[in-house]
Amino acid sequence: MERNTRGWKKNFVNIDQYVSAVIFIVIMFLLFLQVVSRYVFHHSFTWTEELSVLLFVWMTYLGVSSAVTYRKNLRIDALLNVVPFKVKKAMLIASDMIFIIFNLYLIIPFLELIQSIGTSKTPILGIPKAITYWLIPVILVISSIKLLVDIKKLIHEDEKRLGASKPTIDLEALEEEYRQKQRVKLEKGGN
Repeated sequence: MERNTRGWKKNFVNIDQYVSAVIFIVIMFLLFLQVVSRYVFHHSFTWTEELSVLLFVWMTYLGVSSAVTYRKNLRIDALLNVVPFKVKKAMLIASDMIFIIFNLYLIIPFLELIQSIGTSKTPILGIPKAITYWLIPVILVISSIKLLVDIKKLIHEDEKRLGASKPTIDLEALEEEYRQKQRVKLEKGGN
């Protein structure tokens, strides 16, 4: 039961990645459709560009939220690598706090923008513009929550793991997996 809970939590935490991947696939399909329709059928679908731009903005903000999950958000580590453990921990926590404050500060202008847009719609698709902007404040709140979770982790991390991000490609894990497969092959071949 506990294993299923962990899997569910991991999927929930990574939902922004999954949605971003789907959006990326949709954008690629729309752009492919646009190219084929323009050069093969000599007809252009005007709505694909508008939808692609909207989805690209959403994908970008979802990417920011996803980067926070794995500590891949932008920061300069040169100073962090030369300061003592406690200073490094304080700097990482302060960095996350500043990021949270910045996110929360941006929410108010976005809400004002959504309110000022009113009932206006996009020119081609006729989608209410307020809907197109609502995702951004939501993602800023989600990113702030993820940063609070990261601060909690930072407080309890030891010197070895402090601020470490999960590698995009874990070469050590891949190498170990390869060695295990080789051992299994040798054992089967030897019997």
